[in-house]
Amino acid sequence: MNTVETLWPRLQVVLAAFATKLVASDPALRHTLGRTANESFLLRAYLAFSKRAGGDEVAITVDIQSDGERLAVASDACTEDGRVIAEGPSAAISLSGGQMDVEAALSNWLGTFERFLLSGEQVIGIATARLS
Repeated sequence: MNTVETLWPRLQVVLAAFATKLVASDPALRHTLGRTANESFLLRAYLAFSKRAGGDEVAITVDIQSDGERLAVASDACTEDGRVIAEGPSAAISLSGGQMDVEAALSNWLGTFERFLLSGEQVIGIATARLS
């Protein structure tokens, strides 16, 4: 299992805990948590909130790409039309230091991401409350 694959279960726990918090404050919210990958993205993780099927969405996204020399990690909270409501942490992680260094850097990024969710909870909560 590669380093990005080992990040997913930990990221999933963080996102699921955040979803539980928001849904507890607004029981009308529905959420979808998932991930994809393709040639361009080693990981595209998302937590999307809506109030009804086919309705407007607010999503928290995490994208990881690699150019062979480094991993580029980006995250945001945004509306379905791409408007960023909270800019999440990003990181450029060198792949030259070995797997343990990459895993440590990803763990550091994950801690920063958790703090981003905590500090952005009110802004994201307001955006989800406005969903129709």
